[in-house]
Amino acid sequence: MLKAELIKRNLPALKTREEMMEILQREVYGYLPNVRYRVFADEPKTVEKRFACGNVIHSFVNLTVTLENGSHTFRVDRLLHNDGKKRPLILLNNFHPMGSTPYFPIEELSESEMDFLVFCYKDISSDDGDFSNGLARLLLPEGQKTNETCGKIGVWAWAAMRVLDYGLTLKGTDADNIGIAGHSRLGKTALYTAMMDERFRFVFSNAAGCAGDSLAHGNSGHGREKRTPELGELICDIVENFPYWFCKNYAKYAHANVSESFDQHFLLATIAPRCVLVGSCNLDFWADPCSQQLCALAAGEAWEAVGLPGLVGSRRYLNPGEALTDGNVGYFLIHSLHFLSRHGWKYFLEFIEKHKK
Repeated sequence: MLKAELIKRNLPALKTREEMMEILQREVYGYLPNVRYRVFADEPKTVEKRFACGNVIHSFVNLTVTLENGSHTFRVDRLLHNDGKKRPLILLNNFHPMGSTPYFPIEELSESEMDFLVFCYKDISSDDGDFSNGLARLLLPEGQKTNETCGKIGVWAWAAMRVLDYGLTLKGTDADNIGIAGHSRLGKTALYTAMMDERFRFVFSNAAGCAGDSLAHGNSGHGREKRTPELGELICDIVENFPYWFCKNYAKYAHANVSESFDQHFLLATIAPRCVLVGSCNLDFWADPCSQQLCALAAGEAWEAVGLPGLVGSRRYLNPGEALTDGNVGYFLIHSLHFLSRHGWKYFLEFIEKHKK
């Protein structure tokens, strides 16, 4: 059934990883600047030695990134085991600091076998068109100088890579099993980060939607005359409200609401042969869950081309509470509005355990 739906949507065929990366940088997210930098973390400051159930230490560091034209410092919270074992490390680029966010159930996650590094995206740079603050002023001192210069998603992604630089210095980090997670706009950012940095073996995008993990071709909002909450977000919507997330070139697709040469399955496919999990919420019409599942299915061809399973078992649209996690591409649907819940985290942790090296 769903294979037939993909054929009807007439998606552009996948290309080589290098070709898809080039297209997505040039046309959607922009190019990251090629800059020299140094990363320095101060001494960890302990918040609680036996956090929650006592399995982990909650602490934080102030991470300073120095470029040729200055430095920027931001806080990184840590939930780390201290038992000498190597463990998967998950980075969360989050909307809020760790102790005040609904998207990170810290008590439950502290009981897992994973370590976590969490930072707030607004500590990197503001979520607006101002490129003169935070890390953006150092990375892009001339702002979005060209139509291909990255936007704020690129800035947040570059910061996540620097957090990983730090994470790899920690004695307990299993460098073969690094994950990154993000919700909504930060799900888009997590996918872009994993595209640009192959050190991330796992990426979890939750409700990333338009310009993230949802197809533009044939989505539920395509061609509509009147906008309602029950229809999927279009490129014209996202570039009207958040043009600064992307490079300026992306706006040229607003009128057609689609590009004939690429779609978001390219983004997921650039992560092959690593692992990607897409999360949907059935009441999150704006993210268009059906187009999210189809995006994961279409991207799976990149894994199948190298003899690995893509999205396994996707013969129909899922019902809430169902998940497909046997392949290197995973997908689940929960009964929820636009939200990153403990249920989504549960699927991601199980996905890592199933596919880690």
